[in-house]
Amino acid sequence: MKKTRIILTIIIITAAVSFGALAVSADETTQPTTVLKTVAKKKPLKKIKVKVSKKEIKKFFKKSAFIGNSIGLGQRMFMNSEGKKMIGHPKMLVKGCYAFTNDKGGKYSLSYKGYSGPAKKVVKRTKAKRVFINMGTNDLFEGPKKVFKRYKKYIAGIKKESKGIVVYIESMTPVYKSGQKKKLNNRNVNKLNKLLKNYCKKKKDLYYIDITTALKDSSGGLRKKYTSDSYVHMTMAGYRVWTKKVLKYVKKQIKTEKRAKVAVKYAKKFRTSNEVNRAKKLVKKLPKSTVKNKLKKKLKKVKVKQ
Repeated sequence: MKKTRIILTIIIITAAVSFGALAVSADETTQPTTVLKTVAKKKPLKKIKVKVSKKEIKKFFKKSAFIGNSIGLGQRMFMNSEGKKMIGHPKMLVKGCYAFTNDKGGKYSLSYKGYSGPAKKVVKRTKAKRVFINMGTNDLFEGPKKVFKRYKKYIAGIKKESKGIVVYIESMTPVYKSGQKKKLNNRNVNKLNKLLKNYCKKKKDLYYIDITTALKDSSGGLRKKYTSDSYVHMTMAGYRVWTKKVLKYVKKQIKTEKRAKVAVKYAKKFRTSNEVNRAKKLVKKLPKSTVKNKLKKKLKKVKVKQ
């Protein structure tokens, strides 16, 4: 009986030791897997929140110039009243009867602080960082293709004289339906705008703002409530729509660039693959510009943590 108890005790102790060894072995097998899962977890992306203040907008337009003809004269009137509350005080380089064909200095040329001359020289004197151009109305008698050629030469001249300047093309505004002429008609307006839009996509620091669509009626002409002379000139209501379109475009552009800049900043700071990939995506979405090129260079220097 005593021998039987001793044998049972030995069996129980042996079983307990074997079970403990198995438990330890199981722990050792599962522990590394848990650790690997923890390491494999990606850090969540840091949220990017950007805002555009009224102060930023007014600062942006303070360093901007607007070029135009007699339609631009109405725009200047609007800017001096309601418009200044929206965008501040840009430099208004506008002249009645102004056209590409008379951009040589003289009676119908642009002027700034007593100086009159070609647009490229006048813009340079303003020291503007960006220029908004609305032209074509007084040139369209030559046809959209010829006007487009003049437009390209005009832009090139401004960019050559003012290094680093950013150019915004405001689409040519429509003509009131009954005021259309042989060449100055909405069909040609649309053709010119299409040429300009496609051209802007290919060039650096050159942007196209569609203000035409919002001003059109169902026939494709200038809405009755926006025309002051049943022709091409506009009412204050028309200029309000125009200015809102420009403001909306600029706000979106500033936000898009800000998001990309912040994303690149986070990529440099954290150097994780997901931060870098997000930055690359946001930078890629930017149109051709100096800003985009600078951000791409910064991203190239970022080395992802291994």
